[in-house]
Amino acid sequence: MTDPMASSEKAKLDAEANADANIELALERLAIQGHCGERLRLQEMLPETDTETQHFVLVELIKLNMALAADKGTIERIEDYIEAMPDRLSVSKVPLDMVMEEIQLRKDAGQDCSYEDYCERFPQHAELLHPLLHSAEVTGAVRTRSVPPELPLGSQVDDFLLIQKLGQGAFAHVYLARQVSMHRLVALKISRGGGDESQALAQFDHPNIVRVFDQRTDLEQGLHLLYMQYHPGGTLSDVVYAARDCQDGHCDSRLLVDAVDGNLLRAAQAVPERSLVRQWIRSAPWPAVVAWMGVQMAKALGEAHRHGVLHRDVKPANVLLSAECIPQLADFNVSFAGAAGRAGAAASFGGSIGYMAPEHLRAISAEALDKPEQVQERADLYSLGVLLWELWQGERPFDYDRYAMSWSEAVQSQLVSRSKPLTAPRQFGSASERVLEKVLRKALSHSPEDRFVDGDEMAGRLRLSLHPEAAALFDPAEKSFSLRVAKWPPWVVASTVILLPNMAAGILNYEYNYQQVMSTDGMRLGLQQVSWFVNLTVFPFAACVVIWYSRRIVRAVDAARRGVRVDSADLGEALELGHRAARLSGSLWLTSGIVFSLVMSTLFHEFVWTQAVHFVLSSMICGGVAMIYPFFGMALLSTHVFYPLCLSGTMQDREFDQRAKQMERRCEYYLLIAAVIPLLGAMLMILSETASQGFRLTVIGAALLGLLASFFAYRVIVNAWGMMGTVLSRKVSSVPGEVDS
Repeated sequence: MTDPMASSEKAKLDAEANADANIELALERLAIQGHCGERLRLQEMLPETDTETQHFVLVELIKLNMALAADKGTIERIEDYIEAMPDRLSVSKVPLDMVMEEIQLRKDAGQDCSYEDYCERFPQHAELLHPLLHSAEVTGAVRTRSVPPELPLGSQVDDFLLIQKLGQGAFAHVYLARQVSMHRLVALKISRGGGDESQALAQFDHPNIVRVFDQRTDLEQGLHLLYMQYHPGGTLSDVVYAARDCQDGHCDSRLLVDAVDGNLLRAAQAVPERSLVRQWIRSAPWPAVVAWMGVQMAKALGEAHRHGVLHRDVKPANVLLSAECIPQLADFNVSFAGAAGRAGAAASFGGSIGYMAPEHLRAISAEALDKPEQVQERADLYSLGVLLWELWQGERPFDYDRYAMSWSEAVQSQLVSRSKPLTAPRQFGSASERVLEKVLRKALSHSPEDRFVDGDEMAGRLRLSLHPEAAALFDPAEKSFSLRVAKWPPWVVASTVILLPNMAAGILNYEYNYQQVMSTDGMRLGLQQVSWFVNLTVFPFAACVVIWYSRRIVRAVDAARRGVRVDSADLGEALELGHRAARLSGSLWLTSGIVFSLVMSTLFHEFVWTQAVHFVLSSMICGGVAMIYPFFGMALLSTHVFYPLCLSGTMQDREFDQRAKQMERRCEYYLLIAAVIPLLGAMLMILSETASQGFRLTVIGAALLGLLASFFAYRVIVNAWGMMGTVLSRKVSSVPGEVDS
């Protein structure tokens, strides 16, 4: 059965996509034709669609036509168009962005713009006209440049032989071309002006950013030639459109491969037959494939942001796909633009603004005239979140008015939608989906401060969706033991795990020496008095040292709970706590055994050397117990609770591989100590002539049980670090087709 609601939503999205295409086509026709002197003829360029969309397109055509007229030295008035098309346009229906366009064009021409004049002409916008007429530059104005000619296929421009037309915009044509000197296929973008796209892209050598080879200028024809890597797999728009057709939102991952193959065949390019990446895509669940795409695009944005470049126009059409289905970000030509980006005609209501962050929408709205909005890196991550949600669900995560009457209304409608709760996604219960939804909801936070710090952090979280077993560590279930322990104060947990084994060992050591070693009542009384003195001195000292050692893990956990990036040094100290506690315990027990022997031999002349050996050996055994249990206990807690908690927000640790290797080496070292303890216990029992057989078996059995527990803990810890390595290790990529940048 087909869900009527889903069908209705798909129909709306399809209508939106068609409307967007019609708008672009109408604007391109006008840009190529040039200024239309007979204003009534603008109606001939309107698409055959509903009245609301026609009105929107007409407004954009008028704005562009006014700009084209200004290029020729003529400033047209809005009333000229109202008189030419009174049945389609009236003073009351003139949108603010059309008024903004006229004001900007007049300012550029050096004409004065009177506030009173515009209030009289357009009283519905009187409240917004004052800041508008006092701003240095109107945000919504359209900048035009001359359109390059469409060149015949088979002709040669400079070093390039044109093979096929790949696409066109209002001010540029893109061709598949062969660079004669290099014998390679390139995507050649031909325009009249330079722009900043080449400077933006030339900085990067990243596997997920389209590579720009170089730029040239054909002085004879006045053309700017930008040539870049050619990807015949099409764009992500094809995949998003296919995702809308999924039954009940359940997409088959093969649709990505099928979309790429279709474009490869249309471009007469070979389809890769033996590709591990494509094989993985076909077998992986759709949420995992979406996360896989997101990891690579987030890392690409992170690389761009590190170079001070913002994309500002992240959307499916600007993500190219290689034959291996690898995504590459393209179209950085608005990277260094002002806050407006592609305001006005270039940002239709179904296009770029559908992916913009709230602060970006505010920056291109009328509100920005009085209160300028700063658009920064996290706006790109928001746009990526919208893109990935649409790829996952086949629709964007918010509801908005798709039939705006003007560009200003469209922006305002989108802005209102951003403040509403996200639409509930269709899910099928997989761990990948749960992780993916959490990541996208964070990326789509209304406030930039609540989003990911950078693209690398977002990529790290998305990796969890590819590895559900690792997600159980970093994103434990609500009632899991790990989550319950994480809520306790870290110093309490550490003190309990470290001090309890020492107390148990102290009781066992005292009972053994009291019952089996001390041969007289006087020595037993002396042992009791010395034990009270030592325990009341050593245990408080040890507790204070443990709490002191715990301060770094307390600080790390507190930072993680506040959403602050954990300092790498604090993270390392947190992992060292078990090892330091074990060394402290072992040292104190060995010292205690020697001190006890010296004190008892001083107080009692009948205390012989064999009893001293028993004291030292029993202290060594208890010291071993007091080392292995705190170490493995803290290692388990660090591995399953504290370390994942500290990294759950960023999923980044550049020292992970060193930490993992050190943890494994430490576990092997303490496992060896655990193996030695039964041998020492057996030796002690052999030397003890008075010990009963039952007591001997109890001691040896307890030591063997400790060895088994240590081995179990060792396996659990090593396996957990191995799982974490799938998302944190920098040695081997956990993402198919990903190259570590």
